Amino acid sequence: MKPVTTTMAAIAAATALSGAPMAADFYGDKTVRVVVPSGSGGTYHLYCQILAHHMAKHLGGGTASVITQNMPGAGGAKAARYMVTAAPKDGSVISMINPGSIAFPGLRPKVGFDTRQMRWLGSMSGRAYTVGVYNGSKSGSGFSAADAKKKFGFPIRSIADARKRTVIMGTSGKSSTSYLIPSFMNQTLGTKFKIILGYKSGGTMNLALQKGEIEGRGNFYTGYLGVWPEAIHDNLITFLARIGPERDDIKHIPRIRDLMKTDLQRDMLDILEISFLVGQAFYAPPGISKERLSELRTAFVKTVQDKALLKEASKRHLPMKWQTHDKVQTAIDNIFKKPPTAFKTLTSMLGFNKKKKKK
Repeated sequence: MKPVTTTMAAIAAATALSGAPMAADFYGDKTVRVVVPSGSGGTYHLYCQILAHHMAKHLGGGTASVITQNMPGAGGAKAARYMVTAAPKDGSVISMINPGSIAFPGLRPKVGFDTRQMRWLGSMSGRAYTVGVYNGSKSGSGFSAADAKKKFGFPIRSIADARKRTVIMGTSGKSSTSYLIPSFMNQTLGTKFKIILGYKSGGTMNLALQKGEIEGRGNFYTGYLGVWPEAIHDNLITFLARIGPERDDIKHIPRIRDLMKTDLQRDMLDILEISFLVGQAFYAPPGISKERLSELRTAFVKTVQDKALLKEASKRHLPMKWQTHDKVQTAIDNIFKKPPTAFKTLTSMLGFNKKKKKK
């Protein structure tokens, strides 16, 4: 019996040893793409960029190349559809989810992807979200407060003001949080946000604010700190409401949750708020092998704990409160346990059940 035991041990040892070279061999000559569900110029791009900067050294033998690929469109839905339909399933492509689309399988069944089936790597951070309007340039140049008053009307300083006249807002598409949250506020709080679609990124929306194309937008609070800190430091933005994780520096901004009046409204808000609690989460496409997914998850955890990454994130004012893939998956699964009435009512509120008019 002893020769058999020795042989079995030898086979097991050889099998164990063979795993590492295979992984190193795969990533040693590969360029891994990180798909960004937006254009450049915003913090979605920054999160993907710093992940790409530091993840290569934690993949295989540390000789892989990791780059970003911007894929804007439909508020992040274009990138998600690509990941589940056309992206390679071999571990060479991962993506960040546009947080606004996490609950879409329950709101827009024909959206073309199911976040419950994505192979989550983890989240870099949850993030507090705000709805605000631009006060105008304070430097004497550009679109000023006087220009804004002449073009749009009296200044918007509160939700009460936003109930009194139309407020022009910008967004990338109906899958984006900058569409979902103002739309929800219109239906529950009586605001009069008119939302203009088609902006490719947060950066283009910020420019549109400064040019007077739009009055306001939804944005992560740290989205301003990361790419346009003057907006906060110089009080260029009036914040009307917030949603998501707490921050000490935004407690003066009214919480949307505190303005909800019924259990149904709170359930619908929970469905929307998952976007901000999960935040900047990354995933591989369904169909990836267990072995390759495990390696990506291990590399992701090592990357988000990398001191060099944390230093870069701090310089760019990007919060880093990372979450494991299990925590992300559990949070997403739990949100789909909300009453069907909440999903159905929210779908109607956001206009997702309206049939497109034939041309």
